[in-house]
Amino acid sequence: GDKKHLLSLSMRNAKQNRLEQLKQIKLIDPEQHAQRIMAQMQRDLRLPESPIHIECFDNSNIQGSNPVFNLNAQKQEELERLIKRYRNDLYIKTYQEEWLKARVDTLVTQDEIDTYYQSNKKNFKLHQDLMRGRYIKLPLVNFNKESVKRALRRFNDDDRTYLDSISLQFNSALLNDSIWLRPQTFFAGIDRPTPTSYKSYLKSNRFFEIEDSLDLYLVFVEEVRRRNETAPMVHIRSTLKQILLNKRKLDMMRRFDRDILQEAVKKNVFEIYE
Repeated sequence: GDKKHLLSLSMRNAKQNRLEQLKQIKLIDPEQHAQRIMAQMQRDLRLPESPIHIECFDNSNIQGSNPVFNLNAQKQEELERLIKRYRNDLYIKTYQEEWLKARVDTLVTQDEIDTYYQSNKKNFKLHQDLMRGRYIKLPLVNFNKESVKRALRRFNDDDRTYLDSISLQFNSALLNDSIWLRPQTFFAGIDRPTPTSYKSYLKSNRFFEIEDSLDLYLVFVEEVRRRNETAPMVHIRSTLKQILLNKRKLDMMRRFDRDILQEAVKKNVFEIYE
């Protein structure tokens, strides 16, 4: 028992002394210490050569606010370059937007829209039928039927005033015939929502009187534009305006790039990449 205890104590003292020696070597000769660690790692991992560069990854915080990813140094450098490039591009884009805001005139006149539309009609084809018209839905018993029919067909300023004055007699009505609508939308207001139910009425400058068991429908179709025909200017006015604004912005951006290049050449602050 005493001999075993003495042997155990001697082994602990030997290990402690060895650790103290290694600490001294680390302080006195760090390079020798590093070589010893690498040699030990080579033996433990059975590597053909002593390691030179070691990368460690921390998987303990993948989804936190400061995650550490399993990326080697080369990949991290590549990402840093991309981040720097994105940061520069973001600054440039923001500066360009502010520069444009201060210089681009956003007022587009009707004359500009008309001119562009007339010059580019062939580019604006309809993908579906459109129409504009007006209708009034009356009770079957209505003492003003003939005068309402006459006013709806003629529809001058006096007629509009007259129809507005008796509008309480209507079950429903659509009198704004300047708006272009899909036929399904228009005819749904007179209970004819399907193409088969309204196909025979889809003709320009036509008046129709339709009666069912409950109501009388007075309908005037002002104009019809078929699929693949030129789109009405008023229907695509907002699109035309945006196109003109985009053209202005594009012209201004070209001017911006040209001015920047001229300034760089003048001050000799540019690089040529091949």
